[in-house]
Amino acid sequence: MTAVARARDRRRFLRDLSAFTCAAIAFPYGRLVRAAPPALKTVRLGRGLVAVLGPDSNAVAADAGDGMLLVDGGDAAWSADLLQTVEREFAAKPIVALLDTHWHPEHTGSNAAVGAKGGEIIAHENTAGWLGTEVWVRWSDKRYPALPKVAQPTRTFYDSGVQRVGNREIDCVYLPKSHTDGDVAVFFREENVLVTGGTISNDGWPTLDWWTGGWTGGLLDALDTLVKVANKDTTIVPGNGPVMSFADLEAQREMFGVVIDRIHKGLRGALSTEELLATKPTAEYDAQMGDSTQFVTLAFHSTWRHLRDSYDTRLGNIA
Repeated sequence: MTAVARARDRRRFLRDLSAFTCAAIAFPYGRLVRAAPPALKTVRLGRGLVAVLGPDSNAVAADAGDGMLLVDGGDAAWSADLLQTVEREFAAKPIVALLDTHWHPEHTGSNAAVGAKGGEIIAHENTAGWLGTEVWVRWSDKRYPALPKVAQPTRTFYDSGVQRVGNREIDCVYLPKSHTDGDVAVFFREENVLVTGGTISNDGWPTLDWWTGGWTGGLLDALDTLVKVANKDTTIVPGNGPVMSFADLEAQREMFGVVIDRIHKGLRGALSTEELLATKPTAEYDAQMGDSTQFVTLAFHSTWRHLRDSYDTRLGNIA
């Protein structure tokens, strides 16, 4: 590609990105929380392990001996209902630790309540960074204030490994740049349960938050990793939507392989965002997954952003 062509395509991308933001599409990170959220659904995954399915995200509670470990904490709007559900399921055992799979607010709404009672907050270092500062997300033009100190992570890690809470050892699997730059999946080996966080959605297309590090290549890498961690008998708890089987996870990997390949071809063909959307790259999956406008737009822009940053870094001129 010539320098003139590169400049033209970068101008087109910035124009599309500006139009996308200024149009005030302002997609939420998950599903909109209703003023009166529906009753939370619980799914027992084994002795001492329960999934709590909420209106816009899921959480998993695990018995850790003298207390409970919570993986993700729902939205603040229904955090109290979540914590009461966990208390009811586990005979009022205290929650001694909460692990955030990423920073998005519909998954971190119980941080303050758990932290205020002395519970440990665990997260990837990048997630801790986002939670500790105001985040302005360019593509939605929304601002998210830093969480209060009591709600911020108190134990962080940089890479995949085992984390211990009480008598529980859990495998934390870092998924670099999948839908943010701090995504972590949690694998409960004894129960053979994999909690994916927001990287996987089972009631619609996931949010590919390129402004805080997600991109299409990272999403495909994450799916490859999750398929390797799991096995044919693994129960999958996605970031939102119903519990999944291993076959469901494999089907998503195949689907995203097809869709992202089409998006990348559109990029190589110098299509604008509107032109790419007009090709309907998700057509055969929309009946199952719903409207894909947000996903395709963010996926397209995420790839532009990743390639631009890689190009600038190689030149020694980090944007």
